[in-house]
Amino acid sequence: MATNIVNHYSRDGFVGSGAHLTRPNYGPAYSRIEGSYAPRRIDFFGDAATAAAPSALPVALLEGDGVSISVSRRQAAMPFSTKNVTADEVHYIVAGSARLKTDFGSLACKAGDFVLLPRATGYRVTEVGEQFDTIVVATPGELTIDPLPPRGVLNTGRAVSMPEIDTAPSAPEDTYEMVFRHKGATTSHFYDFDPLDIATIAGPSPVKRFNISDVRSLNVSEGGMPPPRLINDSTDRTLLFHLGSRRSDRPPIHVNADYDELIVYAAGPAPYGGMTDPGMMAWVPKGIPHHGAEEDTPEPYQAWLVETRAALDLTEAGRAIAQLMETGEYGIKQP
Repeated sequence: MATNIVNHYSRDGFVGSGAHLTRPNYGPAYSRIEGSYAPRRIDFFGDAATAAAPSALPVALLEGDGVSISVSRRQAAMPFSTKNVTADEVHYIVAGSARLKTDFGSLACKAGDFVLLPRATGYRVTEVGEQFDTIVVATPGELTIDPLPPRGVLNTGRAVSMPEIDTAPSAPEDTYEMVFRHKGATTSHFYDFDPLDIATIAGPSPVKRFNISDVRSLNVSEGGMPPPRLINDSTDRTLLFHLGSRRSDRPPIHVNADYDELIVYAAGPAPYGGMTDPGMMAWVPKGIPHHGAEEDTPEPYQAWLVETRAALDLTEAGRAIAQLMETGEYGIKQP
């Protein structure tokens, strides 16, 4: 029997104009798709598309308009340093631990950490203690860790930390390589000294870190409200939000006219719909009807959301592992 099902159409993401309407059918339940513009689940760790070689750079799975979503799996330290001169980067640590040496000092990183590396900041992964799995979001806008209201979800004074200057000098090497990433290409510069070494720093470091476990979920007794923003973009091109167990009605079926959406599952014990393993990603290109899972779960979960105005597309590596996804619970679409 047909029922009136609420749908929401939005402009400019969570902050723009929108309209509610009802439909007699459940919009996300497509029967089949012909063509490449489709929602996808990307479960990448453990696949050959994620590079394990120490000499490898992160592997891009989604790209478009200067924005990219890349992944990396490292089991050893990087033998070079690198910097992105076209985009700011957010590195999310899915699993493992390592030390990250940057132009502004070093950070000990663990699972659940977000690390903000502004454009043209050099870094190198060192002291890999376990298999080190990361997701890298790169975007041309200037990114800041400055949550909009409700600000109480992240105590920036306590939860956000900055690198510390290394007191011990780098182990001597014959040559130090810095790989510059620029407009889809790379160029290596070589030095007789470690270009990341610093003696002093004045002022706050632009490299910052916080852990998803320090983000508090919202408790909304009824109705709903947008998820809290964690990382802002000066251009509003690419934004990061927190998703987590919260007392709230399930959001309505949604058509996002201006932003691609990418949800990354971070931790349980509860799943987020069909996503159960840390690092699973659900990508819905702009304009496609989607619902998403119930957020008021009996047990907690942690996830985060990327919204980008860029028109993303799968790379060759992404196409090799992406699977067609249903957009009710973000499970794999069954034949």
